[in-house]
Amino acid sequence: MIALLALMAMTATESAEASSWPIRGLIENEDCTNFFYYRRFGEGVDGGGMVDRYVDTLADAGVRVLMINTNARRTNYRSQAWDAFWDGLDPAGPDDQPFLKPVPREGIAAYRRLVQSMRDLHAQGVDYPARMAARCRQRGISPWISLRMNDVHNNDILDHPFHGRFWVENRHLFRKGATGYFANALDYAHPEVRGLYLALIRESLDRYDIDGLELDFMREPYVFSPGKEAEGAPVLTAWLRDVRGLVDEAAARRGHPVRLGVRVPSRPETAKALGLDAIAWAREGLVDLVVPAPRWATLEFDMPIAEWRRLLRPFPKVMLAGGMEILYRPHPGAKPVSVSPEHAHAAAAAIWEDGADAVYLFNYFQDDWRPETYRKLLLTLGSREKVAQAPRWNAVTYRDIIGPGEEYRPPLPAEGTSLRFDLPVCPAPGRDWAVRVVLGLENAAQPPAIRVNGEEGVLEKAEAHEAVYSVPSAAFAGRARAEIGVHAGQPVRVVKVEVRVTPPAEGER
Repeated sequence: MIALLALMAMTATESAEASSWPIRGLIENEDCTNFFYYRRFGEGVDGGGMVDRYVDTLADAGVRVLMINTNARRTNYRSQAWDAFWDGLDPAGPDDQPFLKPVPREGIAAYRRLVQSMRDLHAQGVDYPARMAARCRQRGISPWISLRMNDVHNNDILDHPFHGRFWVENRHLFRKGATGYFANALDYAHPEVRGLYLALIRESLDRYDIDGLELDFMREPYVFSPGKEAEGAPVLTAWLRDVRGLVDEAAARRGHPVRLGVRVPSRPETAKALGLDAIAWAREGLVDLVVPAPRWATLEFDMPIAEWRRLLRPFPKVMLAGGMEILYRPHPGAKPVSVSPEHAHAAAAAIWEDGADAVYLFNYFQDDWRPETYRKLLLTLGSREKVAQAPRWNAVTYRDIIGPGEEYRPPLPAEGTSLRFDLPVCPAPGRDWAVRVVLGLENAAQPPAIRVNGEEGVLEKAEAHEAVYSVPSAAFAGRARAEIGVHAGQPVRVVKVEVRVTPPAEGER
């Protein structure tokens, strides 16, 4: 009995700590499909236990908030407001059944396994979001639900089973005049669209005991027809007032705070230009959490978190988290790769240094990493002190969301005989740290010369498409940015720029 009481007291303390505000540390977003892609819930399988173990891994890695994403264009639980992912599937039917027929032949087996896994877990009597949230509370993680506000996956096949009936039957509600990947995103100017999402929000708040609800506008940020963003912004704000009312009602009903967060483009001006005016929402008291983030194409190492903090300073109850993506591309035409721990360290260090309350991870799935590597990475990213002492690879990348009317040119590729780049290297490396600059080159007869903050770099290695330079750490005395000058006798094309800083223990290996 004493042991039981001690366990209950510990759990209560952990939960109280997780619900304090603002929360400092690490936020993890778990998308609506990843858990099911890698797991099967057949006869004799304890599906609920598998959910618990998944959360346990995150708790052991120091996650403070779990964003449980439950939807794209369907839900991963048995919703009464939307279609579930498996609605329409005949489990005993062939692969050419009507539900699966629109899926490309090479993708049928994987998609069938995905939705069958969701169906099987439900058949075990496990309500996935509820089980996730309950385990979070047991392990001291603050449970939130994250809703994707305009997901457009499988946009090129509109009869794909990924799409719920609303998208199939209401194509007239898509963004008019839009082309490309986001053409069939829904237009929030239509009350039917706002009503669709309000129904899911209401169900999420009524059904699940959560600490917060996130509206993920980075899936996707294009919520109005092109050219209609300015007139749409007040419509969206008015709708958000209704959402806030539902959140406040849920808090009163639950007897504990329930907060509202938004994930928006990485620049305040970009978010505002798209009708996602998070600063205005904070000013009106509509949101409690703001997460500036890249969309998907690449991790950003130089988000203006300090500017977000300045704009949000008059609203001290609004928490600020910096969003991190899992892909790394130096420029739009580059082949994407998953970030290394060193890249993630650098991006997180910049977020912490600029004054964020938390680091927010998107698409950092535990199934994609070796267990110990994953645990160590998350424990490091969630600590300002640990990440400051970790090896960091800072890189020039670009932003993948541009607002209407914005003029923007990615910094890479860059070509010429005299080039300049600027990127954060923060906190500044110590005097005994190793510092190297890596340039990706094309059409370079010989490596160019470089200077970093006025200090000359020494060429260490030159290959056909890459040059590596050592730089004295004194170049960063009192400076947390790198101004890199590249000088060549003949024009060179630079396609990658990285500043890699390594603490002594690592550098001696």
